[in-house]
Amino acid sequence: MTRAQTLGARVNPVDGLARYDCDVAANLVDMLERTVAAHGSERSFIDAERSVTWTEFAAIVHQTARGLAGEHVSAGDRVAVLAGNGIPFTAAYWAIWYLGAIAVPLNHRLTASDLATQLRGSQSSLVLIGRGKEELGVAATELAGTPSVFQGDDEYFFSSRDGATYDAPPLDEGTPAAIMYTSGTTGAAKGVVISHGNALQNSVTCTEVIGRRHDDVELIMVPQFNVTGLCSQTIPVVHMAMSAVLLDGFNAERAVELVRAHEVTSTVGAPTMWWRLLEAAGDSGLPSLRLALYGGAPMPSALLGRMASALNAASFGNGYGMTETCSMVSYLGGEDAILHPESVGRPLAVTELRLLETDRDTDVADGEVGEVTVRGPQVAVGYWLDGQVRPFVSADGWLRTGDAARLCDGLIVLADRLKDVIKRGGESIFSIEVEEVLYQHPQILEAAVLGVPDEVFGEKTLAVVVTKPGAVLSTDDVQRHCKASLAQYKVPSFVDFMDELPRNAGGKVIKARLKERFMARAGSNS
Repeated sequence: MTRAQTLGARVNPVDGLARYDCDVAANLVDMLERTVAAHGSERSFIDAERSVTWTEFAAIVHQTARGLAGEHVSAGDRVAVLAGNGIPFTAAYWAIWYLGAIAVPLNHRLTASDLATQLRGSQSSLVLIGRGKEELGVAATELAGTPSVFQGDDEYFFSSRDGATYDAPPLDEGTPAAIMYTSGTTGAAKGVVISHGNALQNSVTCTEVIGRRHDDVELIMVPQFNVTGLCSQTIPVVHMAMSAVLLDGFNAERAVELVRAHEVTSTVGAPTMWWRLLEAAGDSGLPSLRLALYGGAPMPSALLGRMASALNAASFGNGYGMTETCSMVSYLGGEDAILHPESVGRPLAVTELRLLETDRDTDVADGEVGEVTVRGPQVAVGYWLDGQVRPFVSADGWLRTGDAARLCDGLIVLADRLKDVIKRGGESIFSIEVEEVLYQHPQILEAAVLGVPDEVFGEKTLAVVVTKPGAVLSTDDVQRHCKASLAQYKVPSFVDFMDELPRNAGGKVIKARLKERFMARAGSNS
């Protein structure tokens, strides 16, 4: 078992979990009230339409809460939000929490049918539909039979309604705060129940451990319906009383404009987002950035080297986690992030980590690959199923993540998702290893590697490649590049080219779609 000691932690004798040994708010409502009391006149959030102070933001939250109370929302109710990044969405979160209700952020990239399934599954009593999401919202709510409220021309939800008075119920660290649906890269999305305590502990990680400061300006360019956008950016902004610029829909050119206009000092992005930012920034760079954070997918060492050269005033950080862990279980920052690009960091002070054999509760030998299994106060309380929380951890609190990794001098080195390990004959091929080689090619922008069925070997390796603008590569070019660095059996048997890889909201490649595409084309050619 491994636990890193970067910020002090103290074990709670009641549940045996370590928690950060520092002052932490009682709940997410208390967090906002502390910030408003201490920094009310300072700037809080900026979106495409407005900039508000903390006092003004709190007023929007209370007006939204009164509107929700007027719709008879009460403690324990689930309230879904279908909106883009912005102050209305952000205020809706805290308004829901003031009533003791549970937020259900919806991914507006999904189909109406997918959203209706989540509305029915969460048993949401109301959906708040933001500007520009009306058509999708109407289709989803009609399928689910869920009542809705539109933002319409209002500045924010319920801004032109009186609403009703409300009394804020007591909240503790175990009170559910949100049901966040997983990305569903391999099947139906699952509703992960995140508590106030989960979010508070993760927020300490994202501030005290990562090194965010009160005077930072954060750019939130990943979706706020995603666990990173909410738990690792929006909530930490409130925690530290920072300022945040909210970008609705990633656009590299617009993101660069916002970084320069607001002198943004910190942001988080998936690797492909960082590549596009560097391209858009050009020779002028992004000199105001002091924290360049990434996660959601392995960071190619070639791209990290380019980032280090272009952002020479910035410190880098790589976080690893999943929705079920309320974002982060490990972190690697500063010089270590440059020296160890292959690693996703050391376990946090509050994270206990084991590497287990896949079919039994036995730790693997030192240096061997095992399934990442974690325990800590950031591990979510369970899945929402049939109107109640169903725990997904073992009896003693351990969560199997489905990720394969090994430990090297205390650093976690991911090998693959267990489901993505390619079984070719008697050999195992880790897709991350092949992808890292592909990313070393100067003309490859994105790459994904997966197994496809084969009658002789069981599986063969498929590489799906996106070339950089203007580049032209052939299958032979790609295979020849791989042969220089990989054993012959690891060299992709097939190479497919695409303009863009399908990704979920967290930046992870949806490999199931790539496999379906390949099989459909193979079937049509047979």
